[in-house]
Order: sequence, then structure tokens, then C-alpha cells
Amino acid sequence: MNSRSKSFIATLVALVVGGIVCSFSTSQADTQTSLIFTGGAAGDMLGVCVSDAGDVDNDGYADMIVGAYRGDASVIDVGIAYVYSGQTGAVLYTFYGESELDAFGYSVAGAGDVDNDGYADLIIGAYYNSVGASHAGRVYVYSGQTGLLLHTFTGNVVNDWFGLSVSGAGDVNGDGYADLIVGAGYTSIIGGRAFVYSGQTGDLLYTFVGEASNDRFGYVVSGAGDVDSDGFDDVLIGAPSNDAAGIDAGSAYVYSGKTGILIYTFIGEVAWDKFGWSVAGGMDVDSDGYSDLIVGAPGNSVGNPYAGRAYVYSGQSGVLLYTFTGEAENDIFGTSVSSAGDVNGDGYDDPIIGATGRSSPSSTNESSGRVYVYSGKTGGILYLLNGEAVNDWFGFSVSGAGDVDNDGYDELIIGAHLNDNGGDRAGRAYVYLLGDICCDTPGDADNDGNFDIADITFGIARIFSGGVAPACQDAADANGDNVFNIADVTYGIARIFGGGSAPVCGTTGF
Repeated sequence: MNSRSKSFIATLVALVVGGIVCSFSTSQADTQTSLIFTGGAAGDMLGVCVSDAGDVDNDGYADMIVGAYRGDASVIDVGIAYVYSGQTGAVLYTFYGESELDAFGYSVAGAGDVDNDGYADLIIGAYYNSVGASHAGRVYVYSGQTGLLLHTFTGNVVNDWFGLSVSGAGDVNGDGYADLIVGAGYTSIIGGRAFVYSGQTGDLLYTFVGEASNDRFGYVVSGAGDVDSDGFDDVLIGAPSNDAAGIDAGSAYVYSGKTGILIYTFIGEVAWDKFGWSVAGGMDVDSDGYSDLIVGAPGNSVGNPYAGRAYVYSGQSGVLLYTFTGEAENDIFGTSVSSAGDVNGDGYDDPIIGATGRSSPSSTNESSGRVYVYSGKTGGILYLLNGEAVNDWFGFSVSGAGDVDNDGYDELIIGAHLNDNGGDRAGRAYVYLLGDICCDTPGDADNDGNFDIADITFGIARIFSGGVAPACQDAADANGDNVFNIADVTYGIARIFGGGSAPVCGTTGF
């Protein structure tokens, strides 16, 4: 084993100790942090997993769920999960694990409307629970309307880690009720398993198993949306230690909800990629009516050692649509992936990717973490968001938050479970209102789809003649100093006629 492999394994061990992947700058001045949730005590690790919850209280605003798997209640490290109102930020529900060290809240997700009562429900994993067998794990499904427990699913194999990952699965069996998927990605049984349950009855619909021992199949799971457009939702499962393309290159699998048949298998590029460490589905990136998929490979070293990569695939054809690559060595880009929803209102869903190892560009904050939001339409960067402090691991979990403020644009929720604001590793989660980033073309101040001399004319008219404000206000600040003035016109002229550095839409566009 080479030293680079050892280094990455050490990093992954650190991830396991701190919490495994859940299972998603424009200048920060271009965004608004509408809500910040902070762990209540040192060691809570709030933000280890974050997710949109759907509209839990049926008030017309999307809500959110956040896990704090080391939170204390009547016993130590029982684990806590909080459901927050998108409208007010108030806590709607607080759920607790059953026993010490249950790791309850390590995985959390919106479950969809499991009981078909018009309210979105919730699913929470406790992978270390020992009711069924030692550390076999347990999963709980709660009503959004009442907070009452609807279903409990229990692992029965020692060290199964059932509930290491959980997700809503959509309507897999076409009965009008949302279904559920649970991963047991640490089991020794055929390299891991994943289970799909009926939301209506709690019955087991499918059991999927890994290809080989130690594949870690089910390490992370997700609803895939309707990939093949047959009217039934499908499921996506990661196996980051599969060896098909080399040791721990990793794989990801898409299964039909209608038949359980394997639709696609995607594999990592080279050994140690850890492809399938994070997965997400249910987004239509290319607006073709089919749900598309994103898979993270935080160990990929094609760009720089362990810079990481993420891949977006067409649900319709399985063809690779985009490859996104980390910026620098040890960024671990792809630690988390998710759909951000349609953050810029252009009719295309946008991917969000976390890079927990990324250091802040504005300081020496090592591993503060960074999150990237890309345009589904063009693949260009829409937003870059940075962690607050050293070793925050901002972006360890990411998710679209739905339309939290009911303005017609989707928001984001991002976890930083090692943040120290509430005490050592109390953790934090952040909800961002991204605003109206309307430009898809860098520098397109007049929003006509081109960056050209017309944008300079537009800028001059705006500054000197009181012309209309830039259609894409994020494109106005060409030099990135957060002020729209003559310096931006100068910058634009230098770019067009002198070959200066290109503006980036949402960061330093004209």
C-alpha cells in the first residue's frame, strides 16, 4: 500500500470517527444566511446530517431536519434529531434515541408523506442501537402532523449498522404512499445490504445485497426519483469499497422500484476513489423529464491527490452529464452530494457538493470546508460557500432545503458538525437564501446569454446615467469587491479587449 493510500485511509478513518457521510464563494455577500442552528452542548455534533423535511406542519413553507448524533438527554450520547420550521426557524419537534451511544440522528431525511395524510413525515437512523443485536441498528419513522412514531425497523445482525443511511424512496410500489430505504453498509453479509419498506404498511418490499465482502454496499442510500419514467420511483445505493475498478474504487447502483431489477451500475475510475461514498437522486439536471443522479468520489486523485470528484449521470440514458473536480490536494470534494433544487429559477435542478477538507481561501482555516453549487443547465459554478473556522468540516452534509421562505427559489442547508461556536464540536447547520442568481453566462450583466461589449455599455449606462439595475445582480460585481462601480467597467473592458481573467457568474461576473 503506497503512502498516498495510507494517507487517504487515515482521512477516511477520521471521517468515520467524526461521522460518516449522511446519505448534500459567490461571495458570501451574495448570499444571505437566513437561519443558523447551533448544537446545544459540547460534543453534540449537530449538523452531522441535514436534510429537507418537506412541509411538516403544512403551512406552505418547506421545513428541515438536522441530526446531532452525540447529543445527550437522559443518557450520554443517546442522539437527538431536530425538526425546524422553514418559516420561523422554531423547533417543531425534538426526537431522542433510546439508549446510550445509539447514534440516533446520525442519518436523517424527509420521508415524504408516508401515511398519506397531507403532511410530510420523517425518517431517522440509529445505527449503533442494540435492541435487535449488538450494534445491529434501528430506524424510526415519525408523523409530520403529530410527531408520533409510525414505524420502527430493527436490524438483527451483530454490527449490522442498520440505519447508517436512510432516505425517502418516493413511491416505489405505486400505491400512493411514500416508501423508505435503509442502508446497512457495515454488515459482513455479502458486503452490505439495503432494504426498501412500504410507507403504507411497513412491509419489506426489497432487499438488495452487495456483490462482494467488504463492499460497504448500503453505506449510503437515496431515492433516485423516476429514473426510467415508468411511473414508479427508483432507488440509488452506494458501495464505496467495491473493487471492480481497483481496490476501493467504489460503485453505485440504481434499481427499479417497479421490479427491483438493476437499471444502472456506475463504477469509480481508479483504486481508492471511494466512488459511491455519497449519492443523491431525484433531480432533473437536464430538464428532460427523467430524474438524474449524482455520485461523489472523495478519494479521487485525478486532479490532485485526494482532491475528489463528483459525477452527474442522466437518468434517461445513464450517460455522464458532468464531472466536477476538487480544487486542491486533500479537499475531499464529493464528501457529500445532493440536489439543491432549482436555486436560480431557470427550470433546471442544480447539484450541490461538499468538500470538507477544503481550507478557506481568505484565511489559514485548514479544513474549514467549502460547498459548491453548480448550474444544472450549464455546469458552471453558481455559488461557493465557506466554513467559518479551522476544522469545521463545513459541507460534511448538504441538502436542498426546499423553498424555505416561499419566494419561488429553493434554498440550501449545510452541516458543519465540528463547529465550536456552541462548545467543542457542538456543531452547526446553516440555511442559505441564495437570492435571484439569474445569469447562466459569466459576465452577462444584461442577461442576454452572452458576455460581450453590450455588457460594458450596460454597465456604463447604469453607473453614469442611472440606467436600470443589472438583470443579474450577481454579475454586476466584476472584480469581486462587493461594490458595483467604475472599477467593474474597467475590469470588463480589460477582460474583453485585453484578455484579463474571466469573471465567474455568481462570484466575480460583470
